[in-house]
Amino acid sequence: MTDLFTASDPFAALAELRAAGPVHRVRTPDGPEAWLLTRYADVRGLLGDQRLALNREHSNGADYAGFDLPPQLDAHLLNSDPPRHTRLRREIAPSFTAQRVRAMAPEVRAVAGELARSLPADVDLVADFAVVLPVRVIAELLPLPAEARRDFAAWADALLRHSPGSEPRARDTMHDMRRIIGGALGSAPPDGTLLSGLLTARAGERLDSDELTSMVFYLLFVWYEIMVHAVSSAVLRLLGTGASLDQGVEEVLRFHPPQLLAAPRYALAELTVDGVTVPAGDTLLLSLASANRDEHVFDDAEAFSPERSPNPHLSLGHGIHACPASALTRVIAVAAVEALREARPGLSLAVTPETATWRGNFRHRGPATLPSSPG
Repeated sequence: MTDLFTASDPFAALAELRAAGPVHRVRTPDGPEAWLLTRYADVRGLLGDQRLALNREHSNGADYAGFDLPPQLDAHLLNSDPPRHTRLRREIAPSFTAQRVRAMAPEVRAVAGELARSLPADVDLVADFAVVLPVRVIAELLPLPAEARRDFAAWADALLRHSPGSEPRARDTMHDMRRIIGGALGSAPPDGTLLSGLLTARAGERLDSDELTSMVFYLLFVWYEIMVHAVSSAVLRLLGTGASLDQGVEEVLRFHPPQLLAAPRYALAELTVDGVTVPAGDTLLLSLASANRDEHVFDDAEAFSPERSPNPHLSLGHGIHACPASALTRVIAVAAVEALREARPGLSLAVTPETATWRGNFRHRGPATLPSSPG
């Protein structure tokens, strides 16, 4: 079953599993086993199920437990459960309210437009655009010092390409990130920024030092990866069309989810899912990619339909563990395609959705390269 996790196109295999049953015992590329959930109703329900934990301390140690991080980088939302999760999320939520994101949208569009206008005639819209745009947005949001902005893409590439055997490079990268994050936190960021808010929380003892560093790592790495794949997939699917961007981006997120799997969950006690007994401590992998193509929820689920409505996909999570930056991710993806349409109206891709190559690991997925020409 490792082919399911390593295939560049996992959707046919997921469809077979979904038809065969809702719960499957699978072996991950890292070696350990886990329970894979494939159907929408189960995935949506379990995303917020209090019988499951995100913190790896609840793992039985035998099943898949995700990529180990040093303690200074691991005290973040994806390794936390209530009440700690509630406390951590409270510290960043004010920066990502609907009102704040709406206020940020003009700046995001301006950054996207400037980048689009500066592109050379022949360009790779992944390396030269989709990778660069989220860096610039996140750098302004936090903000990041100049050194971190310069090294960010190299760090992210090392972690985006993490796979069995690549741990030494990933750990060196995390050491560098921890050093730069420490410098950013010691640089007295301007009032009103996300970093200044986190530092205020630390001063008020609402965050400890590991939580503070881990939260910045979470913002840098986890959100960046999602945004890069969302932007590149949106460009691939929507650039050469006249589709509405708001609805079109939602369908891109459903059809090409930047996260194939939700963060691993661990059973706090023995539980039964669709007649299958899951022992305490076992790992559950919730397939967002499979849930998004469940034919019991989405009409013609295997077809890309940019005007699909309603579109209750799960690509950015659901419930208390939903991605805090989901609204910002949507704004960046829309702004990216909009900027390319306006600044480079003749730009055409040299690949189609059917011929594009894809990169990522078994948890994330996006186009590897999008070569283009002026047209």
